[in-house]
Amino acid sequence: MGNTKLGILFLALMFTVTVDASAASRYQSLLATSAGRDSLLRLALWEDGRVTGDGQLFQYLRSSNPLIRLRAVEAIGRIQDPQDVTHLTPMLGDSDPRVVLEAVFALGQIGSQEAVPKLIELNRKTVAEVQQVVLEALGKIGGVEATDELREMLHAFKGPVRAAAAMALAKIESESAINALLVSIHDGDAKVAWRAIHSLETADSKRVRESIVPFLRSESPLVRAYAARTLGKIKANNAVESLTEAASDSDLRVACNSIQALGTILENHRDQRVVTALAALAEEHPSHHVRKAVVMSIGQIGHKSAKDFLLQSILDRNVGIRAESYKSLAKVLGKNAIVFVSAGLNDSDTIVRAAVVEALGLCREEKQIPDLLSIAREDKDAKMRAAAVRGLANLKKDEVRDALVEKLQDEDWVVATEAVTALGKIGDKNVIPALIDRFSMRNDRVDTDVRLEIMSVLKEMKAKEAEQIARDALEANDPRLRQMASDLLDELGVERPPLRGNRYFYERDFDASRKADLSLPMGKRKAIIRTEHGDVEIELFGDDATQTVANFVKLAQSGDYDKNKGMSFHRVVANFVIQGGCPRGDGWGDPGYNIRSEFNQHHYDRGMVGIAHAGKDTGGSQFFITHSPQPHLDGRYTIFGRVIKGMDIVDRVAQGDKFSVVIVE
Repeated sequence: MGNTKLGILFLALMFTVTVDASAASRYQSLLATSAGRDSLLRLALWEDGRVTGDGQLFQYLRSSNPLIRLRAVEAIGRIQDPQDVTHLTPMLGDSDPRVVLEAVFALGQIGSQEAVPKLIELNRKTVAEVQQVVLEALGKIGGVEATDELREMLHAFKGPVRAAAAMALAKIESESAINALLVSIHDGDAKVAWRAIHSLETADSKRVRESIVPFLRSESPLVRAYAARTLGKIKANNAVESLTEAASDSDLRVACNSIQALGTILENHRDQRVVTALAALAEEHPSHHVRKAVVMSIGQIGHKSAKDFLLQSILDRNVGIRAESYKSLAKVLGKNAIVFVSAGLNDSDTIVRAAVVEALGLCREEKQIPDLLSIAREDKDAKMRAAAVRGLANLKKDEVRDALVEKLQDEDWVVATEAVTALGKIGDKNVIPALIDRFSMRNDRVDTDVRLEIMSVLKEMKAKEAEQIARDALEANDPRLRQMASDLLDELGVERPPLRGNRYFYERDFDASRKADLSLPMGKRKAIIRTEHGDVEIELFGDDATQTVANFVKLAQSGDYDKNKGMSFHRVVANFVIQGGCPRGDGWGDPGYNIRSEFNQHHYDRGMVGIAHAGKDTGGSQFFITHSPQPHLDGRYTIFGRVIKGMDIVDRVAQGDKFSVVIVE
């Protein structure tokens, strides 16, 4: 498998990376000249516009400067147009290993079968470090040839190569892949084993369920944690006893995953024994992550014996736990929870009060309809109106339906979106004309989510009346809306014109004046996130996610990330992420614009910093930090930094905690 020349080149790459780590930027030599800066800005402009500059971008692939070739390949990979594969495959033979790695990554992101033979050819003659990237790309592309190559690489000599193969197979659903992974879960290298276990989380079968359970007692915490996660994903009811035991694991990753798995497996099973065990575990547990996970799982399981525990939990000092406790009380006790839930309307925190309003609807008591309607119509806080709408979705009455139709016109687009979702949940097809009218009414940037949700609900309802608006939406600016319109027409079984490629729209809307707003590579920057628990130091990847870092720095320096303005971590999911940066504080907000995604070769290991989004190129100000490895996010969410100090602080952060960001000059 080895290749001496490539091995030497890769060692040279490692040296280059080491040098770059302490330099201002890997592109320093280009930044030093006006011609170099102009080339970098041209490439940034085309990448930002998702265009090729009438083919000029491809000419940069022939530059004598490897840094220019590197940036050109990176830009093509981010544009992600299958038409460009023929320009990228020759770059697999580039003399600079950095260009080769970027070309491999780009081909994986594009996902065209056309690239598979060339990637397999490279895999069989290159070094292990390149093989890992090749295997990741093959997993993204999939297909029989890719699967066969990945299965073969599960037997590679080097552990990192086997680990990459195991992780790549997660994206391939075939019996042969499952069989190969069931062997790899026994690999002596824990890094291979946990990835193989993770990759089986969509492979539900008796054999898989029985094979994974013993790994809950592995010596490796990560193996135990991903075993619990996978068992939950495949709803392995044979694992309940083992997961109940694992819920007390001393490693919080294992405990939280096990608790979450029990909630998923036993949803609505009303298992008193498990509920009692979880409540006893959480009663005095020092970790808010564990306590919150228990509260949520008990709400899913639904046994009334949890009443006393949940009544204690609504007094918890943690905002997220109080919020979830009220919702779980409503799920467990139904109408009998109203007297307890109503008391939460006096809570000092908006997050909790909004959860209480939603919980009143979850109680499914028709007597609550007037109060919920009043909040939905009259409350000045959009978060409270949205919560009331979510609550009303559980009460299928004509007056509720009519009120939700009214809320389609709410001045707040989030409330309007929630109203669409609620109408879809109720499922009354009499609202189809109102949904179509609302879809056609406005077409601005903030209204896109409303229109996307309307299209989704109309598809679910198989609304034939929506055929014309779907046809019109095939020419919409947003690629997500075009795809959903296409899906709706297919669901209706009507003929439609071929869906135009994204390039047509990008070229139509290309704005060359954007060049003035774009930043040049800036090397590694540093930021400090100040929390009530202490500081978290972040290294920002100013070369690998240049525009994202520039946007983050701008927002921080302009005071957008300021705890004194109420900036908080609005979302905290145990053993997954902490997420903040929403100006609304509810996870729906952005700075008033979107930024392009800058997918790169970094991986979501513990402590990586990424941009939250609702689809490619829809990020803004919201970011997240991972508690643990999250490989399913790789290549799908921009990684723009990593925690270099203070992960213990990240682990302490709870929902609602305020923070500020300071850029270190």
